[in-house]
Amino acid sequence: MSTDPERALAQFFGGRVCLDFANTMDWRTSAAPQELIPDYATLLKWSGMRGTLPARTIARLRAAGATRAAAAALGKAHALRGEIWQVAEALRSGATVPLAPINRRLAGLPPQPRLVRNGARYMYDLPGNSLAEPLWPILWSLSALLASEDADRIGCCQAQGCGWFFVDESPNHARLWCSSKVCGNRERARRAYAKRRAQASA
Repeated sequence: MSTDPERALAQFFGGRVCLDFANTMDWRTSAAPQELIPDYATLLKWSGMRGTLPARTIARLRAAGATRAAAAALGKAHALRGEIWQVAEALRSGATVPLAPINRRLAGLPPQPRLVRNGARYMYDLPGNSLAEPLWPILWSLSALLASEDADRIGCCQAQGCGWFFVDESPNHARLWCSSKVCGNRERARRAYAKRRAQASA
């Protein structure tokens, strides 16, 4: 999590595509959460930075994105993100995962397409015919996460106001921060300052 929205959009601490998409609401658990994907163009930008769509697919979708349908697609993206939050919270607390909305979304997807090489990455060969295509790799990532042992390793950043999710791959499942260098350093500094103030008051 960063105080700079542009930088925060490019910070991928979740470890899985679906969790990185969940983390596109900055300061999620604070009193003033900040939307990192305010429009469809930014959703495409995020897809390019995260490597979920080939550049030619993004270009084709961008050309078709200045429509009322793009606003509807963005609304569906925000709704999916909220559902991923519910899934992640359920997984980390040991509660029952609300599968019905996710299964409804999966039922509406086409079969996973072939893979293509895109620079140094491999990604789905999506044609760019549907404004909903940026959501498809996110849903495939979410289904893979739920069907794997990673479902038992979901953590949430403990820094005040952050709320970003991640797959905790630390040996003892003891990871506290989305990023030790970002939120970890900020939270340690905040706690040290609060401790000094408390000691001074005493």
